[in-house]
Amino acid sequence: MVIDSPHIRVTVEHGTGTLELGFPGEPVNGFDAARLRELDSAIRAVSQNRAVRILVVRSAKPAGFCAGLTPEALASLPHPTQRANFAWYGQQVFDRLAKLDAVTVALIDGPCLGVGLELALACDHRVCVARPTTHLGFPDKVACFGGSARLSQLVGKRSAELIASGETLSGREARALGFVDVACCERRGKIELRTLLDRLEKRPVKPVRSELVGLAAERQAFAGGSRFGQVTAGGGDTETRRHGETTTAPSLPFSPTLLVSPSPTLSAALPPLPTTLGLLGVDPHAAGIVAEAVLRGGSAVVCGNRAPVFAKIETALTRGFITPLEADQARLRVRASETLDGFDRAGLVFVAQGQDPFRLASVVQPRAIVCVVRPKHSSLVSNRSSAPFPYPRRVIRIGFGDPGSVALFPSPNTAEDTSDAVSAWLKPFGFTALVLPVAARLLPRAA
Repeated sequence: MVIDSPHIRVTVEHGTGTLELGFPGEPVNGFDAARLRELDSAIRAVSQNRAVRILVVRSAKPAGFCAGLTPEALASLPHPTQRANFAWYGQQVFDRLAKLDAVTVALIDGPCLGVGLELALACDHRVCVARPTTHLGFPDKVACFGGSARLSQLVGKRSAELIASGETLSGREARALGFVDVACCERRGKIELRTLLDRLEKRPVKPVRSELVGLAAERQAFAGGSRFGQVTAGGGDTETRRHGETTTAPSLPFSPTLLVSPSPTLSAALPPLPTTLGLLGVDPHAAGIVAEAVLRGGSAVVCGNRAPVFAKIETALTRGFITPLEADQARLRVRASETLDGFDRAGLVFVAQGQDPFRLASVVQPRAIVCVVRPKHSSLVSNRSSAPFPYPRRVIRIGFGDPGSVALFPSPNTAEDTSDAVSAWLKPFGFTALVLPVAARLLPRAA
């Protein structure tokens, strides 16, 4: 055992070390100042242990590599100077990882976003388990720990486009672009990692790295960011290359006291996403959520056209998130039911516009949550009453707006934990839910 801190564990066996990230709270790891210091201590410990010739960086959470910075970390950096200092310290930590004598391998399994991708890019090699939950990119359109410079070294000018667009890629798309060495399905993940480690044990040579440029511009872009996401670092567009700049530290040293420890997440006590989802009618947004749940191992029952759900599965196959076999298995988990047979097993049901929720009254279980899709431009006053249903505590209206955002409209009878559960369930699918209080929905619309 090299180090065993509260959140980071490093073990060594026959010259190969494993550094595991196990940050508490969310199912995906997230960094803040304290955790960054823990990583720094672990890297320093590895650098002093000459027995470590290869180091594998991975998550201790299944399918939860690293989704960037925690919201609490970002909220505690209100001043540009604080953000610049934080970015400088992170650049130093990740540079120490890149300059280890040991050959480093990042095992990416699950979201690899923002700082998480920068951590993987600081390693010498990257093995990616390509599953539906594995996305790589900078969704908040800015890097802060040297990721822009390292991505530019690997993919050239396309790095600026990737960061500025905020687009996330599958593991196979990242491999095709050139910043992932191996992308494979879950069944082959351990095999591919072992194959790479066997090759490195015979010839543990680190790749030649050129000098990083653009780090000062990266800090400046992060410091001047006017918007931050829920999980990863945010900000505006950034240039990935600025020739002739140095990597000197800001005038003020980084102070760990600038950040606060993250508060416990409220979603931890909420029930997990139901294993079976239902869809009554046709709605493209709801179909996308149902398809994502099926791709992650769940099942679905659909009363209506299944084509929108199958189209989402086909898109995941085309982009390389799943294999043809996994796509076939996912399609088999989508059941058609014109008589509503099977809806009794659904824990979450979407009712498309134009469908009558009361059809489900004698079918769904009392604990099942029914989300009634409201039209995007419908009058707020017309939705004053809830849909007729024998379990009004579990009925909530939902409206899909801009990409990645939904509005929840609880009725006076809707239970608070119903709104909380739907918000938590939609978060892993990339949706930020805004719960509109009943009083707000009774106000007249603005002219």
